[in-house]
Amino acid sequence: MIPTKIQLNRITIFIMNLWAKRIGQLAVIPVALFFFSCEDEAGVLGYKNPNPKFEASYIEIPVESSVLLLDSQRTSNFVFSSETNRLLLGKYVDSEFGTLTADAYTQFFTTSATPLPADVTYDSVSVHLLLDFYNYGSRDTTTTQSVSIYELDEDLLYENRKYYFNKSEAQVKSIPLGSKNFRVNPDTLDAYAAKSSTKTVVVKVPIDKAFGQRIFDKALLYRNKETSKDSTFKMYEEFIKIFKGIAVKVNAGDKIIGLNTNSAIRVHYHTPPVDGTPKPGALTLSFAFVTNFSQIKNDRSGTDLSGLTQFATDYQPADGKRYIQSGTGVYTKLDFKKFFEFCDTIPNIIITSANLVIDSVEQSSLAPPGNLILKVLQANNTVKKVRTLKDTTTLGSYNPQFRAHTGALAFDVGSVIDNDLAMFIKGDQTPFMTYSSTKKSYNGNFALFFQQLSMVREDLPRFQDFVLNPSAPAAPNSKSVNRVVFPKGSIKLKVYYTKPTTPLN
Repeated sequence: MIPTKIQLNRITIFIMNLWAKRIGQLAVIPVALFFFSCEDEAGVLGYKNPNPKFEASYIEIPVESSVLLLDSQRTSNFVFSSETNRLLLGKYVDSEFGTLTADAYTQFFTTSATPLPADVTYDSVSVHLLLDFYNYGSRDTTTTQSVSIYELDEDLLYENRKYYFNKSEAQVKSIPLGSKNFRVNPDTLDAYAAKSSTKTVVVKVPIDKAFGQRIFDKALLYRNKETSKDSTFKMYEEFIKIFKGIAVKVNAGDKIIGLNTNSAIRVHYHTPPVDGTPKPGALTLSFAFVTNFSQIKNDRSGTDLSGLTQFATDYQPADGKRYIQSGTGVYTKLDFKKFFEFCDTIPNIIITSANLVIDSVEQSSLAPPGNLILKVLQANNTVKKVRTLKDTTTLGSYNPQFRAHTGALAFDVGSVIDNDLAMFIKGDQTPFMTYSSTKKSYNGNFALFFQQLSMVREDLPRFQDFVLNPSAPAAPNSKSVNRVVFPKGSIKLKVYYTKPTTPLN
């Protein structure tokens, strides 16, 4: 594993820049840089210097870890413009994580203020669930999924949409509006997703005709000139006072599927016959740009995670494995204490490469998250939160000094301005721990991140504990249920570093 000439040149420039930042003397210091290969630790760059000023070395540092259950995973949509909007629905049993159940709660509202045509007659109403091709669980194409539609009996507040989480719930009326049994072909959905297909896969659920009549009557009032002041049908704030929304709940199944938020309630009608044939039409009331969220329940009883019941508490599964699952709050915590113990013994250490690796990922029919990122943990095992320094009122607009390094370090938006985090300001490196299906492992190169982490400064704290958080492309965390399992001993930090052989003046 001897570096190429181009790689060596890049590393040389990287080291020179780091030393220039730290001591400002590199322009007058002759640098002779030595590299070790994996097989032969005597490899050199250029001609051997009989009096080397720097020594290059390699160390593999084990990373201590535990499993954490983190509270309040936001599952609501239309909070940040850049994220995927999705509702989850379904159920499946996982031998490692237990039983997962996902239900969808949503408002609905007209996509157009166009009045109904004259002489219109109401026919029926149905819910059109538009699949977004995400699916997780059984690959069986013959099994039946069963869902029921309920009318909400509790308000969903648009101004509180960022506070609906995987454990949130809204009251529903006791009698369902309708039910549906259907089948899902995971291979077909995967193929559409891989091609970013524009094809539509819709599950149509007929529901109570009287429910649709209530919506239709409001649309008629809006159309009629003499009652045009009735704004209930076209004014969102008024509409949701009467029609609070619906819940789509799973009855049975072996898969969790993603619903596109362009799913809708369709109120069907017809106008008088033209040439003997009635002309059909429909009012569309979409789930888009309103308040909605997914409730995700996880019953871990009977698994090695059955004891994982307390939030933000280190848990050591008896099987010695580590677990991560998006949407449920099950994550793996990393403790870099041994990294600090190592680098504190080497004055003026320069880290040229730092690969965080997870080997021996367990294989199953369930796809692991495509990427993992690191989030800073506070002393109480909760994710450290920051508020943008540029705009202290707008959530989600990270200051550039944070955004530049989110590949190695990510933050949850909160209410506290924290200048301590200014140490992580720049970084041009692989932004994620990326999963390799051929190597069955995750790997991420965070050289500058660990260089900055190693520095000892009185005005900056050291962040020691982190949590591995699933990220795209599967979907934002909490908009999927992708999971991964691996042995605790497979987490390693592989560090290439240089150190001066003589004291620096």
